[in-house]
Amino acid sequence: MKFSLLSEKAESFSFDCTDLLYNLSVDRAVSKIISDSRRAEYFLSVLAKPLSDIDNIKYRQEIFTDLHTIPSLFEELRTVFTRYDKIRQDWHELRLSATPMSDSSINPEALLEHTLASLKVTAIFPGTIASYYGSISEVLSRYPIKSRGLCSMRDYCRDMMQNDSLNEFVEIAQLFKYHSPEHFNFEISTLFDSTLRLADCGLSDISEFKESGSKFSLAGLFKKKQTDDGTVDVATMNEEEAAKDKKDKTPPQLDDISFDDSIYLQNEALSRIDAVMTKVTNDVYETFFGMSRELMFYEAALIYARKAEAEEIPLSIPEILPPEDDLIEVTGLRELYLMCSGVEGKKIVPNDVIMKKDRCGMLIKGMTDTGKTVYLRSIGAAQLFAQAGLPVLAESARFSIRHGFFSHFSSAEEEFMAGDAAGRFDQEAKEVSKILDRIVPHSLVFFNETFQTTSYGEGTDGMANILRILPKLKTKYIFVTHLTRLFDVMENDGAILASTAEGEDQKYKIIAK
Repeated sequence: MKFSLLSEKAESFSFDCTDLLYNLSVDRAVSKIISDSRRAEYFLSVLAKPLSDIDNIKYRQEIFTDLHTIPSLFEELRTVFTRYDKIRQDWHELRLSATPMSDSSINPEALLEHTLASLKVTAIFPGTIASYYGSISEVLSRYPIKSRGLCSMRDYCRDMMQNDSLNEFVEIAQLFKYHSPEHFNFEISTLFDSTLRLADCGLSDISEFKESGSKFSLAGLFKKKQTDDGTVDVATMNEEEAAKDKKDKTPPQLDDISFDDSIYLQNEALSRIDAVMTKVTNDVYETFFGMSRELMFYEAALIYARKAEAEEIPLSIPEILPPEDDLIEVTGLRELYLMCSGVEGKKIVPNDVIMKKDRCGMLIKGMTDTGKTVYLRSIGAAQLFAQAGLPVLAESARFSIRHGFFSHFSSAEEEFMAGDAAGRFDQEAKEVSKILDRIVPHSLVFFNETFQTTSYGEGTDGMANILRILPKLKTKYIFVTHLTRLFDVMENDGAILASTAEGEDQKYKIIAK
């Protein structure tokens, strides 16, 4: 079993929004409030892959709510999981210092010692890893958590602490952790083929050797007896006998075998025990590995939430709706970048957004520097945060799932070469065409001043044709534009017509008809 703090189950849709984070200035906003670049980059990498499963979004919302309402819980979990994630590094470093030798010319007893050294390293960690079940359970049991993710983690740890198989595995590991070969009797079962090649070898029994002062023993299974000419006689079974012997799970009978060969067989058996113990330990360890990294997402989210609270900006856990509802409905929406760039919360103008299923999209016009792009960015950032399982900067919010996000933001006009408007129009047309080729149903497209360098007539006609295609693709759009004639053209096509309010005191207020 593998736990994750970021999702309860695998996502059926996967869409990368890295470019959109740049266009919406979300990356710049995050860099302003999260000083640690590694945490900021990880937070953005999670935001760049919006969730499309409502259950997964609610799963994150619940965990965020637990961590947000119980501040000390986050700190304790981070401490536990940071230490837990370091176990693998410690294990690998110790194993490198105890790597078994493979050179066939090495003394068999030295080879066996190296195999046991590797096994002893492996044996250190089952008990260490198992002890974390108690630590995690203790932390999560101390607080009134409500999220499915943290509650299931707590309950799993409680069950594993009582798991007989895990406890038995830890006890077996302890044998190799604290003792050397001379402390035990080993029984080894072997199987040879008709050419006297070893076909199977395993440790069938191990018991502590009690007799004081006794040396290493093979419990009488092997006899160190050679023939007069120095060769080794090995009694073998035919295939029928071998098959019956294997079925009955009785060890093959060997008459004579050299001491070196017996050591070799023991080394093979212990190597396989080491391999099995390594795999089981890895499987157990993977259950919670990576949690400290996933907690970086929530750490950044908590910084974002505390920033909003400090600026007295409302935070709302949005209601998430199926894509078929095709709704965006937000009250008192604020813009993320303004908040993060030092603008006082009371000076950030709130706006409302209502885009229902019967509307194909939204057109926004207004004078320069009156909040059109700010409004567009606020909607885009809120949708992404909603699908990341995070609260949005609003008094209330309802969002339908979007399976795709696309954006086209025109470059600043001063970057264009004089007289190159036609070339720029062709280039932007190609860029928009690529977007249309990639669109999936229930997507959202953001256009900011697309075709701004063209004549009004050419830009209006071209954009109108594009916007009329989008509803057929089950996709909504939000378009900030200077093409005012487009409003008359699209008025009867189901678009929301919005504009910035007049008057300096109404700056950044968007009014929708």
